[in-house]
Amino acid sequence: MKKNNIIIYICIAVFGGLGVYFTFFARNINDYDSQAKAYRIDPNENYDSDDGTTYKPIYYFKVNGKEYECRTKIGSSFYPSESKNTVYYDSTNPTKCKTEYEKSTGNVAGIICLIVTAIIVYFFIIKKPSNTPEEFNQIQERDIEGQHQFEQENAEKIVGIIGKAQLIYKRVIIGIIIIILLFFILIETVIVKQTIESKNYLETTAMFVERKTDGESTVFDDCIYRFTDKNGKQQEIIISISKNETPQQEIKIKYNENNPQDYYEEGATMDKSGIIWYLVKIVALILLIFLFFNKKILSKMNILVSKN
Repeated sequence: MKKNNIIIYICIAVFGGLGVYFTFFARNINDYDSQAKAYRIDPNENYDSDDGTTYKPIYYFKVNGKEYECRTKIGSSFYPSESKNTVYYDSTNPTKCKTEYEKSTGNVAGIICLIVTAIIVYFFIIKKPSNTPEEFNQIQERDIEGQHQFEQENAEKIVGIIGKAQLIYKRVIIGIIIIILLFFILIETVIVKQTIESKNYLETTAMFVERKTDGESTVFDDCIYRFTDKNGKQQEIIISISKNETPQQEIKIKYNENNPQDYYEEGATMDKSGIIWYLVKIVALILLIFLFFNKKILSKMNILVSKN
């Protein structure tokens, strides 16, 4: 029992520490006073036979016409999105920087670790079983005259244990669903944020001009697209695509009329139906969390066990 408790406390310390680090420190961008849009993102994928493919993308950006690169320190299995191309950097030293991929990955990893910590604390600390092997031994050592009463009490306890096991089982299932749903909501929150930011952006069509092969990258090429802004001025943007991908002749974008280089591609924002589904998921998450902590409702869902 003591050995099990030590393992539980170690798990709480590890997951809790990782959660705090990823949530409050790994994704902190307060040290960077400037930001820029990366003109190219190298996914920098690493393949491992055990863990699969891990991405630590490299962002290439420019400050005052000079090129810099920003390497992601925290990797994950999610392919880097071209729309999440912001680089946070120190204006006095642009080599000191952090990618938006690292910020998002740290946020998701931190919340998942904190949720796992909360579940461990709830099930193994707060809801720790009260019946120990010593207590059961004391019950078994009762006098023969009270054997019938012991059997009755034991049967009731078995029913109670089965009920608790069913309750824990359902909470574990609901907890897994909550974690998965929360993960997708966190990802979509970024898209919703971009949708709100681009509310007053102007929508237009950018036409394909030319494709430039990047000799340094074995994965991506740069495609130049051109569009005419509100003032009738020609603007050029660079979109990175994989080498085996055929560029679209035209793409839909939304751009900031005050800064046409600040734009979002089609798919980087949500339409009304997407926002409605996002809100539905949030409501479903709230209901699942309410159900998770409502023992009375969960108990009614338990399988009934008849008493002899």
